[in-house]
Amino acid sequence: MIEYRDPITGYLVRRYTEGPERNSKLYFTSENFSTDDKYFYFNKNQTHGCNDGGCYRVDVATGEMTMVTDATYNGFALDREKNVAYVCRNDNEVYAVNLDDNSMVKMGELPKGGRLTSHFTAADTGRIACSYHLPNKIYALIILDPGKECEIVYRSDYRLGHAQICPTDENLIFYIHETEGDAFQRTWMFDVDERYVRPYYVEHPNEWITHEVWAADGSEMAFMKLRGQIWIGDKDGHHFDKAAESEQLLHPCLSRDGKWLCADRISYLGVDVQEGVVLIERATGKQKLIATTGTCKSGADHQHPSFNRAGDMILFNNPDENGIAQVCTIDLKQVLKDW
Repeated sequence: MIEYRDPITGYLVRRYTEGPERNSKLYFTSENFSTDDKYFYFNKNQTHGCNDGGCYRVDVATGEMTMVTDATYNGFALDREKNVAYVCRNDNEVYAVNLDDNSMVKMGELPKGGRLTSHFTAADTGRIACSYHLPNKIYALIILDPGKECEIVYRSDYRLGHAQICPTDENLIFYIHETEGDAFQRTWMFDVDERYVRPYYVEHPNEWITHEVWAADGSEMAFMKLRGQIWIGDKDGHHFDKAAESEQLLHPCLSRDGKWLCADRISYLGVDVQEGVVLIERATGKQKLIATTGTCKSGADHQHPSFNRAGDMILFNNPDENGIAQVCTIDLKQVLKDW
């Protein structure tokens, strides 16, 4: 771990990893911190000639690292409320990881021969959900309830991704039609009990909707309307408001108390900018570039900023001189002093 002053914003930043391999925080649609905010988690690509790839726990204060799962596991994501993570081994064996001692309990199995197209997400009842590519090449939404076998609740010819069960309503699963770009209608909501699918945000011509995330309490979702607008809609998709707008924003995230937004500023669609992390006060729309970064080599190296559970720290990827993600934090207490 090293500390440095951001050359543009002047704020103190901590960097915890160093390449040449990619070291990337968990995706912004998952919690990234333990329930007490003492640790965060990141995925490490295997170093050439070493067997060190996997998901690691990092002590925020000291930088001490501990491997939690090796490279045979994927889909690692944290529960919203419990100090538990969910992970997949051999593409179909589902485990719950007790993050207090890193012990594992097998929860069940997904259909063999397929693969995850999203990380796991969990409702407050313990039900977990994911999008999955079945061995017959059909895409599916799958749920797994504690003590029960997995259940395929929806099948589609479309490539399904970014599946996120509502944190406080196990009956609702948000998902997208993944095109790796724009889509005619990207965002969808699935009702598990009724087996009913409806659009979430109904797109109009020339609208590009992307990078959606539930609020921690499941009452609303934030998403991007390119270029650079952050919108927030209610759980049912009946009401939407533009929450913020700035140059080249891409991945939005809400603090758990709903008062703050963060997003990465990225060069895309032919526009080059100083890349970095932006903090936004939701009530006023006031925004500030708080950390600058290198330029991303790929989507996996995007900054993907997200808050800790207390909302006073942001974890983000900072692409190094080769554009490869390395994990950093910025303490927001220093930012808010002169807000």
